Amino acid sequence: MEKYVSSMTCADFIVSTPDYFRYNPADEFITPEQIEEIAANTKASLSGTGYAVRKPAYLWMTEDALRQDYARYESAEQLDSHMSRLEHRGNMVMGDTRIEALDNSLFDKLQVFDGDISPMLEPDNNAIAIAVSLDDYGNLRNPEYYPKVGDTITVTYADDVKYIDSRTGELTEVTPEEYFQEKLYGARDVEYTVCALVNLPNSMSYRYSGFGYDVVLSVDTAQRDSGGAAIPMLYLFDTADEVDEAEAEQYLSKLTAGEFSPLMYESKATARSEFAQFRQMFLLIGGILCAIIGLVGLLNFFNAMMTGILSRRREFAVLQAVGMTNRQLKTMLIYEGLFYAMSSVAVAFILSLAVGPLAGKMLGSMFWFFEYRFTILPVLLTIPVFLLLGWLIPCMMYDNAAKCSVVEQLRDAQ
Repeated sequence: MEKYVSSMTCADFIVSTPDYFRYNPADEFITPEQIEEIAANTKASLSGTGYAVRKPAYLWMTEDALRQDYARYESAEQLDSHMSRLEHRGNMVMGDTRIEALDNSLFDKLQVFDGDISPMLEPDNNAIAIAVSLDDYGNLRNPEYYPKVGDTITVTYADDVKYIDSRTGELTEVTPEEYFQEKLYGARDVEYTVCALVNLPNSMSYRYSGFGYDVVLSVDTAQRDSGGAAIPMLYLFDTADEVDEAEAEQYLSKLTAGEFSPLMYESKATARSEFAQFRQMFLLIGGILCAIIGLVGLLNFFNAMMTGILSRRREFAVLQAVGMTNRQLKTMLIYEGLFYAMSSVAVAFILSLAVGPLAGKMLGSMFWFFEYRFTILPVLLTIPVFLLLGWLIPCMMYDNAAKCSVVEQLRDAQ
């Protein structure tokens, strides 16, 4: 469960506006006043704010890297046409970017794949971290796509962006796509040094992606370079213990109650609840399937034992005719039944050892949060059931046969 919860949320609580959680663009999210109110009414062991840079910003990247982004959605001809409309500087092209700024306390939430984020904590730094994309199993996708630690990259900030017709150079809103071109007003270049490649948890990011790189700056650096355009986007905090977590959960549920509440929140408690519902669905479906398979297995076991005893009625009658007592015959049948029962349990145990890891690997490839763990409990639970059947079936069959004499049994067997 913790693997699922840690992937769904990186903190005990994340608070913002409905626009943030619903991926809607907005000029304002959670306000500093709201953050102060939440901080005053909760006990946090770690807290901080994530900021969105609300200013046009572009990051200069290699054309090959940007082509990789667009190649998934455009044909070769469309891609060439698109690249020709973008501004170039040598082999570098101006691509989109999403800049998120963090309070220093939140850098502990980043997973560093390469480099060191400590330069971002220094005052007046020009360090930047590149947020990388991971698959569901935490593996870095296409590491060649990203710049290297130590590289210098340029971000262009602009006060405004307009679209012009590349044929006329005039502002336009309606023109064929191949002639659309961006014109930046008040553009200013800032050079940064890549200090690290990091995993920025989705739960504390913009929660959407696009073309170009996602990058992380310290809030002081972002405010300095964007001209104060970094606005609070989310507030997150952890609590020290379960008591503080429960109190914060109760407070936030009241604060965000109502359909038109200006705030929403996510918590580990809600993630645990989602996982519990998901697990309950699997337990229900799996339980029904196991019950059906188990019932079929028990019926087959019952049928095999009963058929074996009925087919040997003449043998049993002959044994009694030559001197075997009823008690000896009944004991022999019970031992045979118990042998069949324990043999079935042993085969089930061996099959569990052999098939379990294969099934676990298959489910692990389907559900990234699934972890296989062998348990012998189901096999142990079947032992009393099969032992009971191994004893009960021979007794029932013997008692039914004992109602007839040996002569009658021989006659019936013929």
